[in-house]
Amino acid sequence: MKYRSLARMLIAMALFNVADFFATQDLVTYGEHSEWNPLMRSLVGTPYFALYKLVLIPTGLLFLWLVRKAAVPRYMGWIRLACCVYALLMVYTWAVFYA
Repeated sequence: MKYRSLARMLIAMALFNVADFFATQDLVTYGEHSEWNPLMRSLVGTPYFALYKLVLIPTGLLFLWLVRKAAVPRYMGWIRLACCVYALLMVYTWAVFYA
């Protein structure tokens, strides 16, 4: 009960991450757009991109859940900010490229 909002944010970020993976695959790998993130640019279109987005990111979210009692209280604001920014990015992606 105490960590319900954290659980919601982590689940939301996991869902945003999967949606972002498929949008990137559609728009960058199969489409004619380019990746704006210079750190991810070299991974897009390779098997490592799927590994990173579909395995490593969820593993990191699971880690945050496992250490929620020790680390999360100090970083809850950052987690909330990341979730909000990711939500805005998904709204932007949907509105600009799919609406």
